[in-house]
Order: sequence, then C-alpha cells, then structure tokens
Amino acid sequence: MDSSPIRKAFELARTIENPINLSIGQPHFPCPPNIIEAMNRAAIDGKTAYTLTAGIPELKEAMAEKYQIQNGIEYAKPDRILVTSGISSALFLLFNALVNPGDDCLVVSPYFLMYPSMLKFYGANLLTVDESFTSEELSVFSSKKLKLIIYSNPSNPTGKVLSKEQLRGLANLAEKTGAYLISDEIYELFDYDKQFYSIGKEYEKTITLTGFSKTYNMTGLRLATILADEVVIKTLTTLQQYTVVCAPSITQWAGIEALKTDMSSYIQDYREKRDFVYDSLKAHYEIQKSGGAFYFFFKVKDTDEEFLQKAVKKKLILVPGYIFSPSKHHMRLSFATDWDNLKRGMKALVELASE
Repeated sequence: MDSSPIRKAFELARTIENPINLSIGQPHFPCPPNIIEAMNRAAIDGKTAYTLTAGIPELKEAMAEKYQIQNGIEYAKPDRILVTSGISSALFLLFNALVNPGDDCLVVSPYFLMYPSMLKFYGANLLTVDESFTSEELSVFSSKKLKLIIYSNPSNPTGKVLSKEQLRGLANLAEKTGAYLISDEIYELFDYDKQFYSIGKEYEKTITLTGFSKTYNMTGLRLATILADEVVIKTLTTLQQYTVVCAPSITQWAGIEALKTDMSSYIQDYREKRDFVYDSLKAHYEIQKSGGAFYFFFKVKDTDEEFLQKAVKKKLILVPGYIFSPSKHHMRLSFATDWDNLKRGMKALVELASE
C-alpha cells in the first residue's frame, strides 16, 4: 500500500505560499457551535470514560430514529446499529470480518480510494463497473460468487448520485450472487437536486454506512455508524472490542446534538458553489454536473500527473484522478472552500485550459 496521494496533496499545499487548495475533502465551514457545546458539556460532566463497545444507547436510539424518518428504513433498531470511529474504521471492521483472500468484490468506479486499497490488502479480487451502469450491464457479474458490492452515494470523487433503478440493480445483483451490499452514504445531505435514495429502504440486507464527518465538519472527531442485520453487527462489535475498543466518548454525545442541527444553509452555500464551478468550467473541460457531495471529476487532455504539475505552477492544488479510477486523464476538484479561493481556482483552471 502506497501513502495516500490525497495526503501528499495536503503536504504539497503546506509548501506553497497562499495556495489555491481545491484538494481537501472536508467542509470549509466550522463545526456548528451547538455541537461543540454538547461535546464540551459531555467532557465537563465527566463522560470521558470508555463507552459500551457498540456505542452509547442514546446515540443508537437517535440514529435508529434518523434511519426510520429520514431514510425510510423501517427495520432500523438500536440493536442493528454499531457506532464506529469514522467511516474508515467502519470499512476496516467490515473488510476484516467479510473478506478472504481470493474473494471477488465489485466496486462502483470511480471509487473512494480506500475501497480498492484495502480490498487488495486483504487479498480480494477487485472487479469494477462504471457508475454510469445500467441494470443490463450488471448481468455480466450474475454468474459470479461475489463477496461484497460497495459504492459511495453520493460519490467521492464524482458527485454522482445513483438512481433508484441503479440501486435496485445492485440490490438484485447482491441477492443473486450472495454478496453483501455496502452503501456508503456519508455525503447523503449534500444532495443538491433531491435525487438521493437509500436502497436500505427496500433491501433489508443492505449494510448502510453513515458518517458525521462531512455533514457537520466533524472529520477529526471520528464518528460514524453501521446499520446491518444483527449477525453482522454482533460480529463487527466483537471485532471492535479487540481493535479500536469504542468510538470517542464525548464525540458520541456531540453526535446526538448534530442530528438535531439544521444544515440547510450550509448545503445551499455548496449548491451555489456547485453551480458556479460547473458554469465556469463547462465550456473548457469535459465535465458532468455534480449531483452531490462537494466534488467534480473532470477530464483533462494531459495525463493527470502532467496537468497537476502545470496547475502547481499557478499555486493550484488538485487531486489526480488515477487514484479513483483506471483513467489517467481526470482530476478531482473539491469546492468545499471559501468563495475567494474558489474564484481564484476557476480563473487558474480557465487559464490552464487555454494554454
């Protein structure tokens, strides 16, 4: 496993004076103050000890209610929820518990870079299908014995929001092949055109991942949940006992407050930035309008590494696309930044397109 090119981009930005950093995959706004206050209050009240491995009951109950009301997943109950130390920890637990050497695992591409890296680490065979797939295109995998199918929705790195028909196609494939269907929904609130859908509402065998990091800028506070059937949750809980022990205690109390927080004004700001980026670049690059998250994944004429070198000369930091897909002609852009920085970035990209 190589070190993450995204982390390399972070380090590169530190070496440039006044960089135009459009590489960072985290919100630019501060964590809402009521969430910080809830975390501080938990610390002052002495809630800093180990929690139950599966998470504090109050948060699990709040998440069950969230899944039922917001996602329409009626079977969501506290005993089907595990609180983890971020989505990365959730993936670590899942891949440890489910994947054996030689297993065929299907990943929707472009993909979050951790999926293929960790699957290869555990000796799995990586199969991919492009995110533009139709149900008919999934049929080539029907004869395989898949161990898992995984995707992010909305997508990191493209911002693609999978349609109901696509999600149903994946669920049908999971049922035919015996695969675990893992739906990574960490960006679910960043749904600019109201297209997001949780397939867990229809397919009870779905393993649904929900994170607090992106939605509330709690990236460093490490908090997420897994919703799955009781057998899977029991296995993952046992594994968590012997690894990370539990999610951070005071962060769990902050999570309860986060679920009560209205983020609509923040989402509206990002919707406007999404539109601004698309309108700025559509005449200069091959680019699809992002439907969710806070990314664009656009095509460049040079290789992504060559384009990155040219961009750095303009103090512009992006992430090369090769870490997200087999293509070496795409770049990932994050519009999770302030308006001045974003405008500087669009100016630099238009200049690069004309050179």
